[in-house]
Amino acid sequence: MRVACLWFDEPSPVLRVAEMCLRFSPQIAVRDKHAVFIEIGKCKRLYTEAGFLARLQVVLRRNNLTASVFIGSDITDSLALARYKKFSVDSLPLEALLDFADPFARDEVLQKSITKMISSFRDLGIKNVGDFKQIPSADLIGRFGVVGRHCYQRLQQESPIQWPTWKPEEKIIERKEFPYFEFYGELDPILFELKSQLDRIFQRLWARGLKVRKLQVDVVCEKTSLVPNPVRAFIFDFFAPQGATKGTLKILKERLSKEFEKDPIKSPIEALQTQVLATCPANPGQRNFLNSSEEKLEQLNSLHNQLIELCGKENIFQAELVADRRPERSWKKTHDRPHEDIDDSKIIAQTPERPTFFCRTPLKVEVTAGFVHINKKRHRIAHWDPTVERINGGWIETAVEMTQLPQDGIRLTFDRNYYRVELEGGQKVFVFENPNHEFFLHGYYG
Repeated sequence: MRVACLWFDEPSPVLRVAEMCLRFSPQIAVRDKHAVFIEIGKCKRLYTEAGFLARLQVVLRRNNLTASVFIGSDITDSLALARYKKFSVDSLPLEALLDFADPFARDEVLQKSITKMISSFRDLGIKNVGDFKQIPSADLIGRFGVVGRHCYQRLQQESPIQWPTWKPEEKIIERKEFPYFEFYGELDPILFELKSQLDRIFQRLWARGLKVRKLQVDVVCEKTSLVPNPVRAFIFDFFAPQGATKGTLKILKERLSKEFEKDPIKSPIEALQTQVLATCPANPGQRNFLNSSEEKLEQLNSLHNQLIELCGKENIFQAELVADRRPERSWKKTHDRPHEDIDDSKIIAQTPERPTFFCRTPLKVEVTAGFVHINKKRHRIAHWDPTVERINGGWIETAVEMTQLPQDGIRLTFDRNYYRVELEGGQKVFVFENPNHEFFLHGYYG
């Protein structure tokens, strides 16, 4: 085995470096933000070690990175040589035993034990790894036990290391190159191609049981003097995850039409790329042919995202039910949770029927024999439902609420008797009575 180690003294983007090094070997491992290991022994027929080092320096130079690169017969010696910039194992300082014993820095207890052992060796006059290797193994084990034996076996490469293979994160990207001067920036051809790309993307996501949470669309234009920045990137961070092309395409259309109207494209479009930036789990089951609730939820999520694109996220909210018996306080606004994350089933089961429209502030009305006077207008009562819904929060809630000041003639108490009243003409209203036998209009039905 021949292993190359890239050691970065400062924290660096090792994952990006590891992905670029896949051209050399598929067997790669990383350590924190400081080291990348590449197994190059099995690729000796493709390139020599000198050729590998030359190519690797080109990769580092193009990315403005500086690293110490050493090749060894295992992970341990290549790491120690690269970290301490030595050309032989015997010349390494005693601190290199930490890299031999725990090359991926995972066992804190082992590192503390080795640090104490290194301190004892210094008191004995042992200065480097070469001196450590001269100590008889029996004396080493008798003095330091399993820790000493472990370090000795790693130095002699008698204890194999399990290679933690690193794999890059899979990217879902669809890209289409266009012939020269095909079109400039008309929205319809872009949407036509986006539909094809979204179809393929959602098929790939569906096979993995995923939905898209964040999407990026790149419109690549020809670079001219009028267009110094040829790539226009549009990032869509969906409030509710999307799982179908139809709804997602409407959201993309809202943003693109608005952006193109504000800043038209001034050079030919060369390419169009769609990339998935974030996903979330989806329902892996088959479609329910007897119930269309999933399709309705998908349409609702799509509509919500379209409204956010049109009006802004701060202006769109969901009504989340709250366990409060007062109608005006039985829900609250929420801006940061999608529909499927909210479970209101328990609250809905305990919530009685409510009007479709509530008065922001209950309106005081007068009830006389057979009439309801609303804003000084008399309305004949066609039917007064005898069913009474009484709201009473108990002595604790009443004591707290009664400390508030009156609001338009009423106190925000729990002591109310609600009635459903049908007026002449078919209009149904929601009326309540307070402990002072005063009536207030609270909402309308229909």
